Amino acid sequence: MELPRSLLVFSAFAMIDLHFHCLPGIDDGPDDWDESVALCRHAAAEGTTTIVATPHVLREGWLNEDPRERDELLLKLNTLLGGRPAVLPGCEYFFSADAVELWEEGAAGPLAGLNRTAYLLVEFPGSSVPRSAGDVIHELAVIGVTPVIAHPERNLQLVREPELLESLVRKGAVTQITASSLVGEFGRAALAAAGDFFRRGLVHVVASDAHNLDRRPPRLAAARERVRRDWGEEVEQLLFDVNPRAIIAGTPVRSA
Repeated sequence: MELPRSLLVFSAFAMIDLHFHCLPGIDDGPDDWDESVALCRHAAAEGTTTIVATPHVLREGWLNEDPRERDELLLKLNTLLGGRPAVLPGCEYFFSADAVELWEEGAAGPLAGLNRTAYLLVEFPGSSVPRSAGDVIHELAVIGVTPVIAHPERNLQLVREPELLESLVRKGAVTQITASSLVGEFGRAALAAAGDFFRRGLVHVVASDAHNLDRRPPRLAAARERVRRDWGEEVEQLLFDVNPRAIIAGTPVRSA
């Protein structure tokens, strides 16, 4: 299903949340439309004007292989919200070695770039990084696709081996840190790892990874305040404004 062009337009002054589970009933995000609308409106109240819907794809029981079904949910959600915030298409792809083949299936396949651009949000298992990750990231980069590694500060292997994350970034990946990690809500290890990645120049964007209002609410505003305090306004602008706009537009990003 082709989405209206109006949904692909965003404000130059928008706070954009690139990782957000807001489509109801298809993964571990909201259960129904009321929860979905409430979650998105909470984000809007914090200053978020654009959300990228990133339902889990090809992860365990959450296959979500048909992009047309996801688009139908997306269109209904935008109608219910009246464009405040606007919700754009995407997915959170659970890494597998056949990523290039899946991407090349195009609109008929399960993978959706962030706002239909060649940026693909990629999730690794929580405790490890598959051995094929470096080769696959390189192969994706060769065909013009930029993997966005979701929440590396919550991956146990990347926390222990930050040099591995450096290697993946050199091969063409960029990283997305979780807002709640920056305010300590995923524990001391995630907070410390995020700080280490900042010092190594490995952070490109911050997003909420929101799932619900009870346990995983949007926390972009609090995280933005923390980044401004700890790393300065230039880094804050890069991670919350400049790079998210670049990803939505499909243009290159810069490291913090």
